[in-house]
Amino acid sequence: MDGKPAVSWEEDYEQRVNPELMTELLHNAIPVLKAVQWKVTSVTEGGCESVLPLTKASTNQHGTHQAALISLSADYTGGLALTTLLRGVPLAGIHRCNDEDSASLWLAAMDVKYRNPSTGHLTATCDIPANIARTVQQRYFNGKRVLVTLPVVFTSNGELVAEAEMRYFAQPSIQLKPTKSNPRISPIFKQKLKASARMIAGLRASSESKNIRVDQSHERQAAGPHGELLANRLNGVLPQLKDMVLARTRHIDETLRSVENIEQVVILGVGLDMRPFRMNEELGRPTFFELDLPEMLEERDRVISEMKPDASINRHSMSADFKVDKISQLLLQNPEFDPKRPTAVVFEGCSMYFTREENQQILSDIASLLQHPDSLVWCDLVRENVVEGTVPSPDIKKFTDGMEELGERFIFGSNSPTDFFLTCDLPQTKSTTVGEFLGSNDPVLATYQFAVGSK
Repeated sequence: MDGKPAVSWEEDYEQRVNPELMTELLHNAIPVLKAVQWKVTSVTEGGCESVLPLTKASTNQHGTHQAALISLSADYTGGLALTTLLRGVPLAGIHRCNDEDSASLWLAAMDVKYRNPSTGHLTATCDIPANIARTVQQRYFNGKRVLVTLPVVFTSNGELVAEAEMRYFAQPSIQLKPTKSNPRISPIFKQKLKASARMIAGLRASSESKNIRVDQSHERQAAGPHGELLANRLNGVLPQLKDMVLARTRHIDETLRSVENIEQVVILGVGLDMRPFRMNEELGRPTFFELDLPEMLEERDRVISEMKPDASINRHSMSADFKVDKISQLLLQNPEFDPKRPTAVVFEGCSMYFTREENQQILSDIASLLQHPDSLVWCDLVRENVVEGTVPSPDIKKFTDGMEELGERFIFGSNSPTDFFLTCDLPQTKSTTVGEFLGSNDPVLATYQFAVGSK
């Protein structure tokens, strides 16, 4: 960042923050705004105007605007005014983006003073003073955190209805991630990790088929209402997602069962995966090694503690950042891990978020641990056209767009898992698509693949 926006205001207005686009994006991201017919009516650089109609859905028992909805309108009116200053920068959770190029914006505090009842359509206005606007842009585009208080004024029928002071936090999303030099965990980053894991648990719990069934009781507990909500949103965008997740879950389960006398199961990016509890007895009580970021393991421990789990399950939680840490070193430091024992490594839902080179390093490192002839690694991969955005299916396009809006952008795919695994020292590889596994001709299911590799 050099202290200046990368695009002109005119270009930014057209492509990122014009009223029609922002109304649509905010309605999609925050359904209550759509339910009360709130809309953006005007946007300038450093300014925003919105309208909250007086309708049955937006009023209280007196027939005037509900105070909580006035505060909600203040939040998004002020937030959009601030967003206009981050010229050319997509907003996490709203625009398609990834952590490397997006901004994270949150409301930190608010003070709303209600002056008069609102008895007509309510106009909210936020105009950021020029000196504050300059400071915001200078700080953000020099890579610094922004903490700013903005005024929002409400009028209806020519009368002042309310005045609000809204305090916002804004920062490049990439800076929220912990690093070795700055290991302090941002609450926003921690929330994102939890949301992603809950969403996956929710997808597992919501997947049903009359032909294939998976024990979902643990997943439902792990997902909770937040995971169910996020899963339902994605299921609404991509109807085939349930089949994809169900197939993935079942294929991994079958792969684990296929390892004769399995003694060790390594789950990379374990999140809220409940396999140690679902399959411990069935697999002959192997040792489970659960690897993930420390913040995710903390949430996992919290969720599991509420389930009254079987304490006899042999589980080892290990903190790991797959971009930095070498998996083999972490496992070999554990006295209970032995690479010469029959081992299954599960690399689920991860490959699409790492580069080709990072995936090669991770899988090659895993391959070095597969020293028993029955040991193997399971991995899922999307096809290259999913990453490139050239899949003819509009459903897939909507799904990947939705994942990008969640900050979960796909960056790697492979059309030939077998060939790719060869580059990772995994010469014995079998792969299948979801469509093949489920016996379906749906072209969407052909874009998602499972691979099992061994030495």
